[in-house]
Amino acid sequence: MDKNGRVIIPGRIRKHYRTRKFVLEADENRIQLIPVKSLESLFGTIPELDLARIYQEHEEENDDESSASH
Repeated sequence: MDKNGRVIIPGRIRKHYRTRKFVLEADENRIQLIPVKSLESLFGTIPELDLARIYQEHEEENDDESSASH
């Protein structure tokens, strides 16, 4: 801990978790630092959505529901 009360996390630990941000959780018996993934690290983890296909399927479902109710 530095003279301003900040916790210093060694570079090798930051590099291991590939982050510079941590969430601090505390209870009566312990303090825990939990690494937070950067937004940049999440890019590419979720496939891009085919919005045109999704909109088309939604319209088709709406049409089917409208036809069924009449």
